[in-house]
Amino acid sequence: MSEKKLPSRLWLTALFLIFVLVSCQLNNASQTKPTGTQTDRTLMKGVILYVERYKNGKTVIDFGEIVEGGKHISNVGRVSFADDCEFLFSINGQEEEASSDDLAVGQTAEISVTEILESYPWQSTISKIVITSPDPLVSLQPVSTFLDPKFEGVITSIIEPSLDYPLYKINISVTSSPNYPDVEEASFSIQNSALIWQETAFGYQPINATYLGVGQSVSVLLKDWHMLDPDPTVYLAFEIIVLSSIQSG
Repeated sequence: MSEKKLPSRLWLTALFLIFVLVSCQLNNASQTKPTGTQTDRTLMKGVILYVERYKNGKTVIDFGEIVEGGKHISNVGRVSFADDCEFLFSINGQEEEASSDDLAVGQTAEISVTEILESYPWQSTISKIVITSPDPLVSLQPVSTFLDPKFEGVITSIIEPSLDYPLYKINISVTSSPNYPDVEEASFSIQNSALIWQETAFGYQPINATYLGVGQSVSVLLKDWHMLDPDPTVYLAFEIIVLSSIQSG
């Protein structure tokens, strides 16, 4: 009797061992799952929206991705740099070394991304950044010359910084917003590093927020639609251009 049962016992033992091995493999796989979301995309192209340098020498940037051929910022993330991060300039076909000191708001860049953390805004530590355009304040080329502003309108009021709120705010009567045709009025906070320009017959002249005035026609490029204020109608402006009243003949 025992001799006839021996093969079935061996078969059951083999099945049990296979089950244990598979379970161990699945358990190990779940333990090694990363905290972030892996991406197959190793290269991300976009524009630097904000640069923050800390006293400990660390630098982080807010980076707006621009999809190939796109005219809008598709999403915004916060990027920090690995200790051995490689910084390069690649402008007009010439490549040279750079550093975090060369980073400026409004530059286009390409970053090497290996992992994106699941957060809003998304976060990543990168190993390489290639700056592909000069500082706009040097080249005098606004970002809005290659990206489409979200709004155009006429300034109806300005709120200056205060102890309660340290940023300038402007309210505009909207004259053009192709993506938001039902919006008639809009309000924007202006981040301290925002690019502000005066359009002239000869190009663009950098100005600051103190030169903004009621009645000026402006275009507004947003950092993103993330609300900075409890009021859901107030958004963060990344670039503002005071439009010239001179009409080309």
